[in-house]
Amino acid sequence: MNWIRIFAIVTGGALAGMILGGLFGLAAGTIAPGLFSHIVPWTDVEPRGAATVYGACGGVLCGGGLAAFAVILQFLWDKRTTP
Repeated sequence: MNWIRIFAIVTGGALAGMILGGLFGLAAGTIAPGLFSHIVPWTDVEPRGAATVYGACGGVLCGGGLAAFAVILQFLWDKRTTP
C-alpha cells in the first residue's frame, strides 16, 4: 500500500468523523444548550456553536484514529497472508 492511499484513507476517515461529530454536537447543543453553557467559561459563546465545534474536534480524532487502526490491521493482514 503506497503512502498516497494511506493518506487518503486516514484523511477520509477524519473528514467523515468531523461531519458525524459536528452533526452530533449540533443535535446535542440544540437539545440541551444548558449543558454546554456550563462547559464554556465565558458567556458570549453560543452553546450550540460550542457543542458543534467540540463534536467536530472529537470526530476528527476518533475518525482519524479509526482509519489509522484500519490501515495498521490491513498491513498486518497482508503480512500474514503473504508467504
